[in-house]
Amino acid sequence: MMLYLLLAIVGGFLSGLFSVYIYRSAKRDLPNWAAVLSSIVFYVAPIWAMFSLLKEDDLDIFYLLLIAAFVAGLIFYTKREVKDESNQRDPVDLD
Repeated sequence: MMLYLLLAIVGGFLSGLFSVYIYRSAKRDLPNWAAVLSSIVFYVAPIWAMFSLLKEDDLDIFYLLLIAAFVAGLIFYTKREVKDESNQRDPVDLD
C-alpha cells in the first residue's frame, strides 16, 4: 500500500508538471492544436482516477492523492514561472 501512495504522489505530481511543461514548450513552436495534442497524454492518469473513484475497489485514497498531486504539479509550475519572471532583469540594463 505504501508503494501505491508513493506512486500516486510522485506520479501525479510529475504528470501535472510535465503536462504544463510540454504544453508551453510545444506552444512556442507548434500550432495550438498540436500543443494540446502533445500534452493530452499526461491527462490520462487523472481522468482514469476520476472514473475509478466510482468503482468499489478500496483504492479511493490512491485516486484522490493522484488527482491532488496532479493539481499540485500544475500549480507548482505556474508559481515557479511567475517567480522566475519577477526575478529576471533586463539584459540591456547596465545598472
